[in-house]
Amino acid sequence: MVLTIPTHRFTPLMRLLLVVAVLLIAGLSLSPPAQAHEQHRKQQQLAAQQAAAAKQRQAAAAGEMTADQMHETMGEMMMEPAKDRSQMSLAERVLDWLGRFHPIIVHFPIAFFPAALFTAIVGRRRPAFSAPVQFLVVAGGIIAPLSALLGWFNGGWVLSDADPLLAVHRWLGTGIGLGGLLLGIWAWRRPWEDRGAGMIVALTVMTIAIAVQGWFGGALVHGAEHLNW
Repeated sequence: MVLTIPTHRFTPLMRLLLVVAVLLIAGLSLSPPAQAHEQHRKQQQLAAQQAAAAKQRQAAAAGEMTADQMHETMGEMMMEPAKDRSQMSLAERVLDWLGRFHPIIVHFPIAFFPAALFTAIVGRRRPAFSAPVQFLVVAGGIIAPLSALLGWFNGGWVLSDADPLLAVHRWLGTGIGLGGLLLGIWAWRRPWEDRGAGMIVALTVMTIAIAVQGWFGGALVHGAEHLNW
């Protein structure tokens, strides 16, 4: 007896979920060597930051640090040690390469969900705006979990981070990815509700979460004071 899978019953959304699940399983299976490499890199970065911080404290205590020196020291603290790619395995190279797409892909859900919120609000009075809501929410529901997955490739497959900014960015991004996936399924299966109060509230929460996540992403790159007046 031959077991056959009725693939004709799978909708495009179900096929997409299957692909995401396969990528997630592949990432988990390849993560041990990449995680070891990532931990070694973080140890190097932490040591460099600690040395730069000690240098800054000594110079500040002696009153010998100029503004240019302060800027240079802060740059050393933010600098990430270069990766020795010659020592990386094929799996590490693949995960590292995939993770580099995270800063590119992440801009799409940032655009889709706020645009969907605006379109849903306007669409309550203008029926012509009804169709774009479903498209924007479903598109965001596809890209958001993919962006979160690439974020894990980029940040390493660890459950805890020494840097609290990175920890919040990691788990808030994961929540946004899962929430976006659920919103996409909702809009796909029940398009007549995409301009309802429930969808508008959900999109409002999603937009606020994306804004907060954007602040944490900027803080990781430019420092926690990057939006100070």
